[in-house]
Amino acid sequence: MRTVTFGEATMKTILALILALAPRIISGPAIDGPQAATERIDGFIKAFDKAGTRPIWPGFDPKAWPLAVFDGERTILLRHPSPPSDFKAMPDRPGWSVFPGRFPAVVGNSTRDIGGIKTATVIATPASTVERSLLACVEEVFHVFWLSRHQGFRPNEMARYGYPLGDAENLRLILAEDEALARALDAGSDAAAAGWTAAAIRIRRGRTPRLDADVLAYETGMEMMEGTANFAARTALGEKTERTASRLREKRPAEDIRWRFYETGASLCWLLERLQPDWKTQIDGQPDLTTLALLDKAVSRRSVKPAEFSTAEAADLKAHAESDIAGLTGRRQQLRKELLDRPGSRVIIESAEGAEPFTLGRFDPINLFVLENGEVAQANFLTLSNAGGTVEMTNPGFARGSFAGTMGLTTPAGRHPFGQGIRAVTIAGIQGEPKVVRDGDTVSVEAPGVRIRLKGATVTTESGTIRIVLPARPPAQD
Repeated sequence: MRTVTFGEATMKTILALILALAPRIISGPAIDGPQAATERIDGFIKAFDKAGTRPIWPGFDPKAWPLAVFDGERTILLRHPSPPSDFKAMPDRPGWSVFPGRFPAVVGNSTRDIGGIKTATVIATPASTVERSLLACVEEVFHVFWLSRHQGFRPNEMARYGYPLGDAENLRLILAEDEALARALDAGSDAAAAGWTAAAIRIRRGRTPRLDADVLAYETGMEMMEGTANFAARTALGEKTERTASRLREKRPAEDIRWRFYETGASLCWLLERLQPDWKTQIDGQPDLTTLALLDKAVSRRSVKPAEFSTAEAADLKAHAESDIAGLTGRRQQLRKELLDRPGSRVIIESAEGAEPFTLGRFDPINLFVLENGEVAQANFLTLSNAGGTVEMTNPGFARGSFAGTMGLTTPAGRHPFGQGIRAVTIAGIQGEPKVVRDGDTVSVEAPGVRIRLKGATVTTESGTIRIVLPARPPAQD
């Protein structure tokens, strides 16, 4: 098959089409009726298909994969081979099926099984920008394509919660690595790009011995999964490498480490485009090969000397890291104090020495904050369980990005915030007086957003605080 390539002028035409369609695609009042909403999504999909005509990855056609889009009123399923019965076909839109409201599997920009088929899911409400929604569509569809070929790089999110955020030296090296990658992307010659790439790789080699194996695997998995997908999406929209360099330099809180690997992963891809043009074929041919390893080989063949920061630049990076760590410490301590001082009723559940810890069940992996000593502030919802029963918390006043309302503070049973279970949890900011009922050896507590049912626990109440203590396990009988 002949490969068709598009130059800059063609991509400007595509982006002009996207911008022309923008008012019809995402913007506009949410109450303008189903026909106008359909036209907006129709225009959005046309722009998505047009953007996907640029060669992105060998064998990848964005139009060939199922996609579910929630437009704020309905979920539209496209190109799905067997839509669930909850979806109804749209006669005037071949290949489209519609579900009133948000389909339960469409919880965000992600990939989910819908009707037994891996499907890209995207939230494209009137509040979303055209560029953001288009990037999300290509990114999530690429995930479906990528996972059909590469199963080995699946980042374990649990490792993120144990990431050494408070390690100032690790953060200093991260900031240095980011700046080296940004300079490599901005370089005017291949030699300069290779020199700064070599510097970034050398910095990483000096950083990784400080990290546990699961954290290293998490970094690699994020770069291989999210980095490649973001590279694909930015390629589809004709972005320049300067945008990725700018994102690398954006100031982000130390706790936002997850999003950093989107940018470093995309950077490695952009640099391979320049220094190893056949890299995609090599990655597909060797499923265990990483973009970092391939880029390392490409740079090594050039025998370049790694570029270096000046003494003043190195000092600035160190000061930046120390300032960020101080800011993180302050935010952690402030949130913990505010949570524990929050008005309203409070429930404290503790396991006595030797008692079975709670197992973490349902929780919101994005809307939480890992504090010092492995404590975690849970802002949205939380479910814990053990042989004695369950603890359920839901924040009735939850708003994304906020830590207001009813919240949980979990204390770990081990070094990892979640890995060895939960030893204790405090639920603060409860509105109204919780109802406590004892039925035999079972105690139940109910309040808005709180439901607790535990066996064999002791309960005390004082000054608006309910304290529940689970007994230790009885000693084993000979």
